[in-house]
Amino acid sequence: MTKTKKQQREVTEDDVFVAFDQMRINHPRIPGAHAKLDTVRRAGVRTPNSPKRYVELFAPSHSGKSMAITTYIEQKVVDEAIERGLFPADMPRSEIAAKQRIVLHVTLSPNASVRSLATDILRAFGDKNADVGTGPILLRRVYSYLNGTYEDPATGKEIGRQAELLILDEIQHLADSKAKSPEGKAIKSQKIESTVVTDTLKTMTIRGLVPMVFVGIPEARIHLSIDSQLTNRELSKIDFSPLRWSDEGDQVIFLEYCQEAAMKLTEFDLFPEETDLLDEEIPERLWAASGGCIGLVSRILEEAALHAVRRGASCVEYEDLELAVDTRAMPNNYVNYNPFREGVRQVEVVHDQ
Repeated sequence: MTKTKKQQREVTEDDVFVAFDQMRINHPRIPGAHAKLDTVRRAGVRTPNSPKRYVELFAPSHSGKSMAITTYIEQKVVDEAIERGLFPADMPRSEIAAKQRIVLHVTLSPNASVRSLATDILRAFGDKNADVGTGPILLRRVYSYLNGTYEDPATGKEIGRQAELLILDEIQHLADSKAKSPEGKAIKSQKIESTVVTDTLKTMTIRGLVPMVFVGIPEARIHLSIDSQLTNRELSKIDFSPLRWSDEGDQVIFLEYCQEAAMKLTEFDLFPEETDLLDEEIPERLWAASGGCIGLVSRILEEAALHAVRRGASCVEYEDLELAVDTRAMPNNYVNYNPFREGVRQVEVVHDQ
């Protein structure tokens, strides 16, 4: 039954976009991911002069990878930064998350090179001259930041070790890097032996600079697997693969995510009445529309919220979700049919990666 009860306040479309940008939806995979990040970070701190390990997180786009990293920094690292006296407790948490250097979350530039890698890391450190100099010069500065020997221009004193974990996101941006054949000749191919950048990452782990986390789509893992010296440094993997409806455990995770997401709609004052995403056949049809990728659930729900706001509804309903699949999921290749209209069928879901 359609609900068109007048909302408690006038909600605009930008209210919806802002709310979804600020939402942090916890689900059962998050604690496990955070625990593995804690483990590799603590191990690095306890062995400052030893070669470092890495954790990998490879999953399709919109599987919640980046949000897992974001919540780790916002919920755990920010608290540590305050406890260590690095920032005042009354400073906005988002500002602390952006300024802290305990865990660096670096998104690789497209067509990554040694120079762009160094520049990306230096920017994360707040270096004002991050893009000034050749690749080797910038990389040496990165090493000095990571091992704590970089001298602060204002004081002339070494900054000391600040970074305890380096997270490199969008590893697939190594795809167009120049690779080396077994004979050492430069090539450009998906079938590669190693790249200058992956060699650099391997060197960084061997020198014991900082433990790392490699994040990207599944196809990007080849950039690690081609070098056994690098893969031997792996500590663990974080599983954020698409959730399967046929798997009882995955289904529980998906249902909890839907329930938490629905609660956020009233928590952020978008609607006066609670949205029920566990009603009727909504969960399985939402799973089919998203291919089990929880990030896509949020995008579909955001679109459904927009439709509900436009019609002055008091909550998101089935018809809004059905329309959201038409206007967001199908045009963006999340799915090639509308399960809210046709029911769930066994077809391959295409994801835009």
